[in-house]
Amino acid sequence: MKNNADEILIKLIKQHDQKALESLYKKYYYSLCDFAFTIVKRVELAEEIVSDVFFNIWIKRDSLDIKSNLKAYLFLAARNQSINYYNKYQINFEEVDISKSIVEIPECIDANTGIEYEELENEIQNILEELPPQRRLIFKLHRLEGLKYREIAETLSISVNTVQKQMIEASKYIEKYKPRLKALLFVTFLFSLF
Repeated sequence: MKNNADEILIKLIKQHDQKALESLYKKYYYSLCDFAFTIVKRVELAEEIVSDVFFNIWIKRDSLDIKSNLKAYLFLAARNQSINYYNKYQINFEEVDISKSIVEIPECIDANTGIEYEELENEIQNILEELPPQRRLIFKLHRLEGLKYREIAETLSISVNTVQKQMIEASKYIEKYKPRLKALLFVTFLFSLF
């Protein structure tokens, strides 16, 4: 694990510290729910899956041995738990999709620039929606969740080469929209000055 904060949380969880588990839960809950939702297509089921992931961490805290990135470990656990639910309940999975907004509004954006920032956010969302489902998911896991290609490949049970090719194609596609996004970002910046 590379993230010192995550390492500390895991050590505390191993020492039966429930507050550490709560902190880990708060840190990763929503992004894991978004990911699980892309697989199971039901909000309540995605929430249950993620809750089970954290419950299992707590249950197995004494024998927990995370050798890789904790975030990658959690995404892999969420994927595996989703597959378990599929096998148990025979859920019909639909095409992978991104369910929520991909951009969080930074704290430095005030109410006056909210509308302009929302426009930028919607434009980015529209561009990403045009990507094929697997490419969109890979892009989100890499650029928005910070997972490495190897971690994405393990999580999605695909080759690293496939992840790399999908990221190249996504980048080429998004590059076409760069001037338009820069213009929207500039307008948002200008409105923030007033």
